[in-house]
Amino acid sequence: MLTFLGIVHILACIGLVILALIQDSKGGGMFSSQTSSSSVLGATGGASLAVTMTKVLSVLILVTCVAIAIAYKNSTKSVIDGSLMNGALPTPTTPAASETAPPAGAPVESSNK
Repeated sequence: MLTFLGIVHILACIGLVILALIQDSKGGGMFSSQTSSSSVLGATGGASLAVTMTKVLSVLILVTCVAIAIAYKNSTKSVIDGSLMNGALPTPTTPAASETAPPAGAPVESSNK
């Protein structure tokens, strides 16, 4: 569930950034050269499609933020549970010695004879 909410939240954020970059500060943006086809309520008034989609995406971001916060609050696992602060030090691993490698400290034979 948290993965789904996170993906929806990230996609909504990316969409909102793209819509904010498309729009002009006066509300026109790329859609200012178009006529009534970009308006939601027709040529006489209403908000453009970009403005309406911006509002929808901002509400979606708000809802996903609240849902993610509630989901993490109800989660029983803490972020610190898997960390090194609990005294669980990683066990050092040594690489396995291969059979063809000479033991440590043994002279290395040269094939230049």
